Amino acid sequence: MRHRQAMECCSGYHRSHRPPCFFFLGFGGALFVLHLLAATAFPQPPAITQLEKIEAAIQNVAARNRDACVAISDGVGFGSGVIVSSDGLILTAGHVMSTDLLEYEVYFSNGKSANARRLGRNLDVDSGMIKLDGRSDWPHVKIGASDDLEQGEWLVSLGHSGGFELGRKPPVRSGRLLAVKGHQLITDAVLIGGDSGGPLFNLAGELVGIHSSIGDAVSQNRHARIEEFLRDWDRLVKGDSWGQLPPLVSNDSTVPKAELGVRVDLEAGRAKINFVKPGSPAARIGLRSNDVVIQFDGEIITDGRHLIRAVQKHVPADTCFIKIDRNDEILNLEVRLQ
Repeated sequence: MRHRQAMECCSGYHRSHRPPCFFFLGFGGALFVLHLLAATAFPQPPAITQLEKIEAAIQNVAARNRDACVAISDGVGFGSGVIVSSDGLILTAGHVMSTDLLEYEVYFSNGKSANARRLGRNLDVDSGMIKLDGRSDWPHVKIGASDDLEQGEWLVSLGHSGGFELGRKPPVRSGRLLAVKGHQLITDAVLIGGDSGGPLFNLAGELVGIHSSIGDAVSQNRHARIEEFLRDWDRLVKGDSWGQLPPLVSNDSTVPKAELGVRVDLEAGRAKINFVKPGSPAARIGLRSNDVVIQFDGEIITDGRHLIRAVQKHVPADTCFIKIDRNDEILNLEVRLQ
C-alpha cells in the first residue's frame, strides 16, 4: 500500500510527587546511579485521549461490520460490496458490475462463497446493487446518512484490497472527510485496487458511502454518498440500468488495471477459461474457451481466482509469459496486457 493512515497511541510520562531518591553503589571504581520514580502518571493530554477514543471506535466499527463486507467477482476481476439487508441486498459501485453478466460470485472473509444476481445500477453516480439468494439471515450493516457529516470527521473504510484472499479479513483504513462534492464524499481514507464498491462508515458504524474512485491524488478518494442509493432504491431493486461513468471511474478505483481479456470458471478446480473477449490480448495470442492456464509470469496457477490475482498484479502494457494446457498439449505463449 503506497500510503497508510496511521493512528499513534502514546503512553503518559511518570513522575513522583516527592523528591527523587538516589542510591549510589560503588563497584570496581564504577559509580551506578539508580533514579527511582514513583508510579503516579501525568494526566494524558486531551489530544492523546481523543485519539485513543477514535482508535477504539474504529476497531469497534470494523469488528461489527467486517462479516458484511464481501468480495465480488465476475470471473475477470474482483471488486467489493457490502450487505445492507438480512435478505441479501448488496450495494457496490456501478463499475464493478459487468454489463454482460447476470450472476456474480460473492466471497466472504471466512472463505465461503455464494451466488448473487444482478439488479440495477446508476453509472452517473457509480452506484450498483446485486442480491444474494437463498437465505433471510445474511449479516448486514446499518444504513446511515452522509448529510450529517462534518469536514474533518473521522471515517472508516473496509474493502477487499487487491482482491479476495482466503484467510484474510477485509483490511481496515481510516481517514477524514475532506469535502462533499455533489454526489461524492472526498476523503483521505486510502483506496487501492479491489476496494471499489466497498463500504465507508462513520464512527457510529453506519454506512455513509460506497468506494468509487481515487481523485487527483492518492490521498483524495471518492465515495458515492449513501443518499444516492436511497434516492434510486426502487429502480435499483427493479433492475434498471442507466447513466454513463465519468472518466475517473471508467476502470477501477485507483490505478490502471491490467486486462488479459478472459473470463474464468470460478467453480472449476483449475483456471479454466470459458470466455475470450474479442480483440483482447488473450484473443490476439489465440487463447480459446476450455484452455487451462497453468502458469502466468512464472507463477504456478491453481484456479481461476488465482489467475485473476496474478493478472491484477500487473499494469497495462506489461508483457508476460503464459503457459496453457489445451487438451493435454502444453503451449508456452507471450502476451502483452492492456
